[in-house]
Amino acid sequence: MDEWRVDAATAGLQKCLAGPSGSSPVSLSERAVEVIGRRTSVEAGLRDDPDDGPSPGRDRIRSNYLDLGQILAYWGPQRLNHHTEATSMLYAAHECARLLAEEGLDAAVARHALHGSAMVAGLTALGLTLFGDQTHRMNNVVGVEIPAGIDGEAARAALLRDFAIEIGTSFGPLHGRIWRIGVMGYNARRDTVLTTLAALEHVLRAGGVRVTGGAGVGAAVERYTEAA
Repeated sequence: MDEWRVDAATAGLQKCLAGPSGSSPVSLSERAVEVIGRRTSVEAGLRDDPDDGPSPGRDRIRSNYLDLGQILAYWGPQRLNHHTEATSMLYAAHECARLLAEEGLDAAVARHALHGSAMVAGLTALGLTLFGDQTHRMNNVVGVEIPAGIDGEAARAALLRDFAIEIGTSFGPLHGRIWRIGVMGYNARRDTVLTTLAALEHVLRAGGVRVTGGAGVGAAVERYTEAA
């Protein structure tokens, strides 16, 4: 952060560090901390009339949930009782960081690139159309268009019911149009990629989609062979 002159950075524990959801690591520069310490609801543009000055009881932060000033006081020497921290989440975050340090950041990135590309190869071999500009696709998730005639939600339910595999739906104008299939964290592994492709092939066949038997798994295995 110092080298890039970043003032504030945060991450989702369950995404970037492959941990349980519910906690977000945050880091702030000294300059950001100074700004937060001076922040008021007036400066945030929350008063009713911008021509009025600060009014009694209004010149304050209104969201206890997102009051970083109070959170800083909680974690600092003042020890302000802003909330009761979930201690188990801190242990989980520490373990996530330990595992990442043990694997190595570059190795973790390479692992996601490998298994993500194997998933893409398998999905393409199943005849699915990838969504979006693939030159800017993340390694850890891929969007695929739901084939015509397939009930996307019913297919997701079948994967979960019959194989204990969950793939994501989408939101807004893309809801019902694409699935989001993740290959991240603990699930960025060869066995989970191959199992997901085999299960998805079964569900597509059951829905009436014509696919070549074993094409998805075969394409993914070829990708692994090339990488080896």
